[in-house]
Amino acid sequence: MVIILDDVVDLNSALQNDIIDVFNERKQNNFPVTWYSLDEKHVFRDLCLRLMVKVHSYVDLDSCIGYEFWTQNNTKPGGWHQDKDEEKHYITGELSFPLCSLIYYPIVENLEGGQLQVEDDIITPKANRLVVISSGMWHYVKEFTGSRISFLINPWDKTLNNLT
Repeated sequence: MVIILDDVVDLNSALQNDIIDVFNERKQNNFPVTWYSLDEKHVFRDLCLRLMVKVHSYVDLDSCIGYEFWTQNNTKPGGWHQDKDEEKHYITGELSFPLCSLIYYPIVENLEGGQLQVEDDIITPKANRLVVISSGMWHYVKEFTGSRISFLINPWDKTLNNLT
């Protein structure tokens, strides 16, 4: 399953500027993969929870106890992959998947390339677009030029071993 939702939050230039400011203030290009309980505070908590509430209309998230969150600021993953419990897979070889995967694009400017390919579907990033994919789906990001920030959220029904 692939769901594409446009205009999912009240995204105005002030919010976009706030997002850029957060990256600049922290002097980091990306926020690393981090596990958060639902009540744990972080700089993008409200936006993450708002997006998950929106997704709950399409995917059952009743068992969700927390989520992974990370960003890609003009970067992309290395190749085709599945979002999974990386530590469990590394240690046991077993696959364990989140309830779904959310890819949200708060900022996209002058983008050439950078499409998200989810198995046979090709999705073009655009500002304020949310893409939801079923757990375990293979996906990939094509090479690109321009500006493309993505927020990645994986809701889980368990606490992950490698994250605190």
